[in-house]
Parts: sequence; C-alpha cells; structure tokens
Amino acid sequence: MLTLTKDRALALALLLLVAVMWVESGSIRPPTSWQPYGSALFPRILLATIGVLALLLLMRSLLVAATPSAPLLALSRRWIRARMSILALFALFALYAALLPIVGYIVATAGFLLCSLALLLGVDTRRKWAINLGISTLLVALLYVVFRFGLNVWLP
Repeated sequence: MLTLTKDRALALALLLLVAVMWVESGSIRPPTSWQPYGSALFPRILLATIGVLALLLLMRSLLVAATPSAPLLALSRRWIRARMSILALFALFALYAALLPIVGYIVATAGFLLCSLALLLGVDTRRKWAINLGISTLLVALLYVVFRFGLNVWLP
C-alpha cells in the first residue's frame, strides 16, 4: 500500500496548483496582431517546467521505499529546534512591521538590522559587535539617503 510521504504530497500539491494555474492562464488576453506569441506564453512555460519537475519528483518518490518515521510531535520539535533562527527572523520582521509606523523608519530599521544581524552572525566578540553596528548604521543611512534624495521618497 502506498503511503503519503512528504515528496508525494508536495508533488501532488504542485501538480494541482499547476493545473489550476494553467486553466487560469487561459483568461490572459490572446495575442494581438503585433504579438507573435501572446502574454500567456511565459507563464505557461514556467508552469510546464514546474509540472514536469513535479512529475519527476512524484515518480522518484514512488521508486524509493518509504521509511518509517518518528512520531509527529518529536518530528515537529526537532524541526522547530533546527529552524529556530529562521522563526526568530520572522518574529523580528513582524515586530519591525508593527514598530515602523510608531517609531519611524530610522529607529525601526536600525533596530531590526541590529537584531537580525546579531541573530545571524552571533555576537560573541567585540569584533562582531563592531561589524554589526557598522553595517547596520551604514545601511540605514545609505537607504535613507537613496530614498530621500535619490528617489525623492519620504520614508515613514
């Protein structure tokens, strides 16, 4: 009996998504007299490529025997522990998005960059702290100058 593995589930979900998007790509306007192929060509090329790769993944998952896995709770705990920094980055970004209208661009972005670089680099030495502070300060100032004076866009 076939079991639903991660690869099979992903391949089936991708094939379903490709099928739905292929049908929806039919609503893209047909080519005009000066367009040889039309606007739907590129999305359909991408969808066909994704569909072929999903089929290959499905065939490969059917050829490999499924190995019994650990209980779901143990797997989820291990997954969370292995990706703790990624989850923390998402939480930092949510906090950044919430604080941006309250404290403004410069303070929120500087804080976000300091925290995210500290999380990614690890700041166990003074040298790493100096690099973190330097990159964060320089990048915030550079982005502010580019948007304010180069693009003439006011940042919040």
